[in-house]
Amino acid sequence: MPAHSLRVVVPRYGENVVGGAESLARELSARLAAGGRSVEVWTTCATDSSTWVNQEPPGRGRDGAVSVLRFPVGMRRRPRLFRELSRGFFRLPRPLRPESAWIILQGPWTPALVRALRRGPPGATLFVGYLYHPTLAGLPVTPGLRLVLPTAHDERPLRLRAVGRAVAAAHGIWYATVEERELLESVHPVARSIPSVVGNMGIEPPADPDPERFRRHAGISGDYLFHGGRTATGKGIDELLAAMAALRRRVPECVLVLAGEAGDGIGQVPGVVGAGRLDRKTWWDALSGAAAVVVPSFLESLSILTLEAWAAARPVLANAASPVLAAQVERSGAGIAYRGAQGFVEAAARLLEDPAQATALAIDANRTLLFDRVRLIELADAAGIAIQAVPPQGAGELGVSSPGISEKGAAR
Repeated sequence: MPAHSLRVVVPRYGENVVGGAESLARELSARLAAGGRSVEVWTTCATDSSTWVNQEPPGRGRDGAVSVLRFPVGMRRRPRLFRELSRGFFRLPRPLRPESAWIILQGPWTPALVRALRRGPPGATLFVGYLYHPTLAGLPVTPGLRLVLPTAHDERPLRLRAVGRAVAAAHGIWYATVEERELLESVHPVARSIPSVVGNMGIEPPADPDPERFRRHAGISGDYLFHGGRTATGKGIDELLAAMAALRRRVPECVLVLAGEAGDGIGQVPGVVGAGRLDRKTWWDALSGAAAVVVPSFLESLSILTLEAWAAARPVLANAASPVLAAQVERSGAGIAYRGAQGFVEAAARLLEDPAQATALAIDANRTLLFDRVRLIELADAAGIAIQAVPPQGAGELGVSSPGISEKGAAR
């Protein structure tokens, strides 16, 4: 690979792919390419992580200045069958678990991508997401500098032996939060000896969001709460809908807007507006007009929606069951962390019934934006430094500087 080039390996990639890690991989790749670096994304032909069905053609393509190389997935996943097999797998004692088989079934099983990594020229490769086959099988066999952006949260697959082997093979780890680093180091102590940095997400909001434009678009006249994202396990959508029903018994006029995958096909639910997938302008219009942005997920390595809310100067209602979300809210002071449906009702009602408090939190949100408003262009520059600075043996610290990041990547 040419000097100052970067290969990014991510299971899914594209403008229409919904997912925080995938969005980060795309934004970071675009920023680095715009800065004059050679960036090539290696990914699969799948766009749906529930089935891994091949939907894009294999081979080379482009996404603006970024070169994209797609490999076919060798086997589709049947979600219901996989869930049943996973339950049985994790009930087995660890020495008896057939990890290789589970990783293949989890997908996306892409042996051609792993072979290409093994045979490819040495260079800098950034693996985005620890959980999937391209990282678990590909990272240990890739020649050259191996960086990983794990997006780890506290779930059973994190404890697989294969994850420990992949972590041990990395030369550098790029964490989203201090909590993510602490989690990975506690589960796989080998991570403590690997150079690392904390802070891998920045937000570039548009200059002129228009909340009233979204209200006209959605047919909303009063206050509303906003959530946008995926419906995967651990994202808390069912719990949010149940809590919303309880909230409407106290604040009958309250409305919840669901955008993204969470808003697709929501059907007729009282007090819930399914906005579906929004373009960038409409998304920011919706964020900017919300009384508060709700983040109900149980499992997070970093909530991009939370950062977007703060960039739009809106307070956050975050599920305190997620250590990352609770810590983000505590550090910033720009939201309320709730526990359970009753906690959600109390927190949401406080903001809806006391606009002054919501305004005060919104001011804090606009001032903080986590890690002192880390922006994408600064992170892209940091990634470029990291590509050049980490020695092949992985000794020392990652050569990354970014606002709010100190020794070993600890946030101030």
